[in-house]
Amino acid sequence: MIYFDTNVLVYYCIKQDDRKQRMSQELIEQAIAENNFFISSLVLMEFIFTISKLKKFDEQKDKIDFFKKFIMASIDTNSVLSAYQKCEQFNKCRNISDFVHLEIANKYCKKLVTFDSDFKNLQQYYNVDIEIL
Repeated sequence: MIYFDTNVLVYYCIKQDDRKQRMSQELIEQAIAENNFFISSLVLMEFIFTISKLKKFDEQKDKIDFFKKFIMASIDTNSVLSAYQKCEQFNKCRNISDFVHLEIANKYCKKLVTFDSDFKNLQQYYNVDIEIL
């Protein structure tokens, strides 16, 4: 399974950068076709927040319904506490959400895909491969 970070879903839906949108669409469609597309409830929550902040909620509401079918894991207490322990230990708690994403991805997936280069600094704490697009 491949864990998709929120920003990949946002680029998939909202035209901000042609190259990133094309890349996101190809990766997501391929992962869905291969039954490898994985998101968490945290991804969907952040996606809803982001499209609302971009004032695109109404026009992207169908994408929420589409993506919610692919939620494979919820934010659980153990993932949050483990993420907190790591972020505190390494003085990186401004990245707590990224740590939670990684906790979930590490448990269920072989790879996490993102446009967020901050994940590069967290790779050393997890076994899941991180692909920065």
